[in-house]
Amino acid sequence: MSRKLRFGLIGLGEIAYSSTGHVLRQTANAEMIVGMDPLADIAASYAATFGIPCSTNLDDVLNHPDVDAVIISTPHNLHVPLGIQAARAGKHVIVEKPMATTLEDADALIAACKEAGVLCSSKEGSVRYQPATAKAKELIEQGAIGELMATQVSGASNKPPSYWTGGYTGRVQTTWRKSKLESGGGVLMMNYIYDFYRLRYITGQEIVRVFAEFGTYRTPVEVEDFITLTLRYANGALGTWMASSCAPGASKAGARGTKASDNRIFGTAGQIVFDNNALLVYTDNDVEGLTPGEWTQLSFPQQSDNYAYQVYFEQFAEAVFAGREPDIPCEEGRKTLEVLLAAYRSGETHEPVTLGAVDDKR
Repeated sequence: MSRKLRFGLIGLGEIAYSSTGHVLRQTANAEMIVGMDPLADIAASYAATFGIPCSTNLDDVLNHPDVDAVIISTPHNLHVPLGIQAARAGKHVIVEKPMATTLEDADALIAACKEAGVLCSSKEGSVRYQPATAKAKELIEQGAIGELMATQVSGASNKPPSYWTGGYTGRVQTTWRKSKLESGGGVLMMNYIYDFYRLRYITGQEIVRVFAEFGTYRTPVEVEDFITLTLRYANGALGTWMASSCAPGASKAGARGTKASDNRIFGTAGQIVFDNNALLVYTDNDVEGLTPGEWTQLSFPQQSDNYAYQVYFEQFAEAVFAGREPDIPCEEGRKTLEVLLAAYRSGETHEPVTLGAVDDKR
């Protein structure tokens, strides 16, 4: 029998119930063996659905001798304290996005995992395993668009009032999504963190300066429901972003990073546009599979919604077994978090913020 990485789940609410549990059932080299949630009825329903023992006691996961790693799916401000406890218990750590709500907390988790000799990974990096994302990175490395000039991201959703107290499933009634302290931010932090990582990964360019404006227009929360950003990349390229969770006429979930108007990359020799499960690519250069001077549509086999997450868990397990760094270490999560916090600082001060100079004690 092939070896499996044995996970304990901390937090059994929406994402654990609607995604993680189903993904781990399909993952060849990983499995979940125990879970915990502070709410007894949530723990009981998870146990009944997925057939693993679940309790309200954190020690049942951290002290379990067969647990190799934990997946932390809790309100955002709890990711780091729980991750540090898990690391000190000798467990490898995966945290849902974002890995933390402050850079100080992110650094504390990274340090704790290094000191304990365990791996740490932040789950927004799973988008790198989407076929379109992987192909876009390959095309850029082949010179299909020349030098990066700009990126464009836009998208709008219309989250119902119930989302802010129960997510999309209503599984757990809570108010943490409304709280700046507990969530760290609104639509940018909760939803568009994936796009920041995706474009950092694809282009190989880091964001060095951010200017943002945001507001809360139609939602009774402390966090933003509409935000616009202008970015500068390390190579001088530009970026523009617009994101909303309160746009009338949009669907409740919206379309993020999937349609032609959402993720677009401009280069000196071409463009790459994300279009549902396909890429639209224009190039002036000679690149295999593309016709110079024309648009080419590249389609990919339809994958399940959980495909990228499954590969993510498989690759994390392989990293543990091989004793190497994971593909997406928490240092990557920290880099993305720094951009988000710079955007929030900019929106508060109405001034551009240079990364590396972010006072995240806001």
